[in-house]
Amino acid sequence: MRVTGFSWLGIGVDDQPAALAFFRDVMGIRVAVEDPRGVAMLQVGERQVLELFGPGTRGRMLADQPVMAFEVDDVAAASAELSASGVALIGETGSWNGFTWQYFRGPGGHVFAVKQTPADGWEHAGS
Repeated sequence: MRVTGFSWLGIGVDDQPAALAFFRDVMGIRVAVEDPRGVAMLQVGERQVLELFGPGTRGRMLADQPVMAFEVDDVAAASAELSASGVALIGETGSWNGFTWQYFRGPGGHVFAVKQTPADGWEHAGS
């Protein structure tokens, strides 16, 4: 596996509108996608995502503490390598609009993920 950089940071928040306002208005991070059901994706840098999960959203439980994803060229291959190394994978491989990821339990029990972004990653985000 070859990690090519930071890809994604997921944060579960109790007050999604306030968290979104903070990162957008105070930190100046561009909102790429805002889902009215309580999820927002902010574009930190090229191919770098900060995703906020409000109460009741699917990602909220796993991202209760900040969760970071490492960008890889091939999630399936990276997942196989992790598993072969004795790393516990969490759930099934996920996908959405061309993005693919796999959560895993790292040192100290912390949750991380490997993630593959499509070549035109942000072109897919709003689809």
